[in-house]
Amino acid sequence: MEEVKWWVAVMVTVLTVSLPGRAMGAGQNTQSLFAQGLQVQTPNPSACSMLSAADAQKIMGVPMQLKKLSNPSVCMYEEAAQRPNAMGKGTVSLAVNKRSSKAAEDAGWAQLKETRHLKAGEKNVQALSGFGEEAYFTGNTVKGKAGVSGVIVRKGNSNFMLDVMVMEYVASPEEMKNVAKRIADGLN
Repeated sequence: MEEVKWWVAVMVTVLTVSLPGRAMGAGQNTQSLFAQGLQVQTPNPSACSMLSAADAQKIMGVPMQLKKLSNPSVCMYEEAAQRPNAMGKGTVSLAVNKRSSKAAEDAGWAQLKETRHLKAGEKNVQALSGFGEEAYFTGNTVKGKAGVSGVIVRKGNSNFMLDVMVMEYVASPEEMKNVAKRIADGLN
């Protein structure tokens, strides 16, 4: 049940990032977001320039293929073939937010932290160091493998979410952290 709740939070966050002109509030347009200081700077960096199929394969341990999305700030790879007895194809996604100012990033990060329940003492949340100003690994591990999980990082006026969506415990949390560290190191 905890995984399902976490997965719903992941999907809400991905939809928030991937629907242009929309935020958590229904009917809220880009202009009103800009007025609130939440406008994401355009253009956002291309997420697929930061996450490759090889990165996704290292995380999942199987060949991955690009899943076409219309928003360049979100990149998603899915398993090339569904695993035997799996509930579906696993995915690895990267959503990148680059804000126009520190104040805008402060507001965006606060909203993301609330949505993702990123705080000390929260179940299945581990603070990470050396990834920027603030970073977390979220999700549960079993025998050194993760299922639904993510690495969420804030650095400067940017933040990103590297998420794995797979019900089985097959993803490498260490590879997730390695890829996230490389991405964080490349952000300005």
